[in-house]
Amino acid sequence: MTENIDTSPPCRVRSTRRVFPATATKQTTITKLSILDASVARFAPCAAIWLYDASQGVDSRNPILFELLGQALRQTLDLYPHYAGQLQWATEDLVKGDVNSRHLGRPVVAYGAAEDPGVELVIAEDRRDFGTIVPNLQDRATTKKIWNATDFPQDDLLPKAKLAFSNLANYKGLPGVAVQLTAFRCGGFAVGVKLTHCLSDATCLLHVVRLWADRSRQLSQSGQAALPSHSHARPLFDPAQLDRHAGLTGAPEADADKTSKARALPMHRFDWWATDAPGYPEWATASSNATKPHPQELSALRLSPSTSPPWPTWDLAAPVEHVQIYFRADEITRMKQAAEGSLPEALRGQRVSRLDAILAHLWILINRARQLDGSRDPVYMDITLGLRGRVEPPLPDSFVGSPLLLAYVAKAGSEVSSATTIGSIAGSIRQTLSRFTPDAVSAYIHDAAYEVSPQRLWQGFLGSRHTMVTSWTRARTYEVDFCPGQGLARYVQAYMPRMDGLLQIGDLADTGGFDVSLCLERESLARLLQDPMLREFEN
Repeated sequence: MTENIDTSPPCRVRSTRRVFPATATKQTTITKLSILDASVARFAPCAAIWLYDASQGVDSRNPILFELLGQALRQTLDLYPHYAGQLQWATEDLVKGDVNSRHLGRPVVAYGAAEDPGVELVIAEDRRDFGTIVPNLQDRATTKKIWNATDFPQDDLLPKAKLAFSNLANYKGLPGVAVQLTAFRCGGFAVGVKLTHCLSDATCLLHVVRLWADRSRQLSQSGQAALPSHSHARPLFDPAQLDRHAGLTGAPEADADKTSKARALPMHRFDWWATDAPGYPEWATASSNATKPHPQELSALRLSPSTSPPWPTWDLAAPVEHVQIYFRADEITRMKQAAEGSLPEALRGQRVSRLDAILAHLWILINRARQLDGSRDPVYMDITLGLRGRVEPPLPDSFVGSPLLLAYVAKAGSEVSSATTIGSIAGSIRQTLSRFTPDAVSAYIHDAAYEVSPQRLWQGFLGSRHTMVTSWTRARTYEVDFCPGQGLARYVQAYMPRMDGLLQIGDLADTGGFDVSLCLERESLARLLQDPMLREFEN
């Protein structure tokens, strides 16, 4: 007798539709995105997944739940109408007369038209229970402080929609935002959101999701007073407000002093157009050509200084695994104390944060695992740096867009492989970030405005010599609550492509500890997890 085995995918899509703001507009608006938005157009989508256990009165097997979330999403889009619009590249006519007249690689969003692509909303169901795919919060903080998340089905829980600019060349008819709601057999549910990165960084994504969750809770208690909100501030969508910090005057050439100041900052200038670079992959050509001048025009242009990406140090075929590592609050305190107590003389008095300390600890572990302890070649920590608070006057957290850059810390591999260097590394991280003053950031935006194409230069890299860092600390991601009484999320996954060298730091709910998400080449990760130094600061 043959046993019937279900080989169908565990997650299936029930419906897909495009949704629009609840309040229709009668006028088409075209808004040019900021200089910094343009510089991140090549980035992977900004995305995250929230998982919620079933609770009293909340069960994803009840279709009313997703109907309510869909209604709340449409109402939230009233505050972000451009999210339902069409991303496209600026034309020469569109920027004529602008103080920044460069149009190549400059994204704009048109919204309010009948042909807008909308936000893609996917309703899916998964026949698994949560217990088979992710530990609960209590286990993550105790018995599963190290959890191999390689098999966590993040691709199943995020919409598969191809977003505008996903390869820079395609955008017509494609949404810039997509959402998936997934019902699980256990009654729990997942909320997955992804956005084209030039529309949103992590700060903006979390602001959107909080407003959506607030509206959802209010709708579920219709007739009652509005519930308290974590996000009272209305979103501010005004890319020109950020661009004004560039100090542009309409001059045909960049200000030499600002250019010099910008290029002295610790930032990579890897050239995506350097097809003659050793190890250059053929797949990089198509996306580069989308915002590249015609060859005849390009030959007459003077390009800004750059370096070739170190492609040979990144084995894209190497198997990569993903692990989540939880560090308790007291462990991080001891890391910070160790870093402060071992600062070199030149850095004495330098402030060291909890984040600086754990990044130093992890970078040491990563380079030891990569067996670079005997190398004199430089290794790099590429750190994503949000700029809302680094311009003067500062922009609010509610500012919509993706105002960020990547800075780097560089040291010899042998120097970043010893526990005794935690103070030196933590101090260097803090010292590096302190260089990005409002004046320096304004100079960088000014310089970026004069680039031939904002997508030519890449500020970070991956592979065996680079670690790319993103911080979601103090973001309170687990507190996002879509339903009254739902409580903390079971798990929050900041989307990370499975690529060697990606590191993300977040909070594990309200524990006071840090949740580390790390993607690393398989053998290197195995060595890291076996390194006794991993838990050096644990009691």
